Amino acid sequence: MTPGQNDLQDLLDSYRNSPQPSYKVTNYFPIYVELFAHLRGTACTFIETGVLNGGSLFMWRSWLGEQARIIGIDLNPGAQRWAEHGFEIYLGDQGDPEFWRRTLDRIGEFDALLDDGGHQSFQQIVTVYEAIGRARRRCVVAVEDTCTSFMKKFSRHGDRSFLEYCKDATDNLLANTSHFFPGEFPTIRNQENVEHFRNVHSIQFFSGIVAFRINPAAATRPELVWNHEPTEPAADFRFKGVDSAVVQWPGPFDRKAVTVKGGRT
Repeated sequence: MTPGQNDLQDLLDSYRNSPQPSYKVTNYFPIYVELFAHLRGTACTFIETGVLNGGSLFMWRSWLGEQARIIGIDLNPGAQRWAEHGFEIYLGDQGDPEFWRRTLDRIGEFDALLDDGGHQSFQQIVTVYEAIGRARRRCVVAVEDTCTSFMKKFSRHGDRSFLEYCKDATDNLLANTSHFFPGEFPTIRNQENVEHFRNVHSIQFFSGIVAFRINPAAATRPELVWNHEPTEPAADFRFKGVDSAVVQWPGPFDRKAVTVKGGRT
């Protein structure tokens, strides 16, 4: 078995052997391995939002190791009982930015935050925004059960769902390259937002989970470089050939073929 397979089997064993209930989607386990296996056996700080039944707290401690600092966050006061088992528990409302500012200041640096809390879009957005704003070292901020962006009982967000927020957030990964192409990019009118996401190295979309990988060391502004200047620039053929294509648009909730145009404007 490869190390990755061992990590997955160990996680499944930790889940099944947890002394308390925990409800999980089966495809999440290999995603957890991809996102968090590097923390195993380290003195990491792992935060989980939504821990009332307690089963996942025991799973994380078993899988990550006794050195791990496991922190649970929940709005229900009943979650406080898990402090008796050696877990740090913070009670509060994840939809309240001030709660996160106060709590993350108390916790200090963290290596991973997994949101399995209220699942409403505004709660997920506030959690991600505040965690990113207080991340000072390389870490992962992940939100699971993103299916609620489509579910009727969570639909008061309208077109401002958590998944739409994440898709728009990817634009910030490119905003720092706009200086490559003077006059070509739209005007950046929200530089404060670009700065907030500066330390986000990547945003990964999985089935049911979105993960923000934060790496301040990789936050330097990119530049265009040549390995060596060409003596004779190659002819530019990018606008040669056909100037459009009919494609099947990838949205799952309707079927449509659209024409995507190319060429110079």
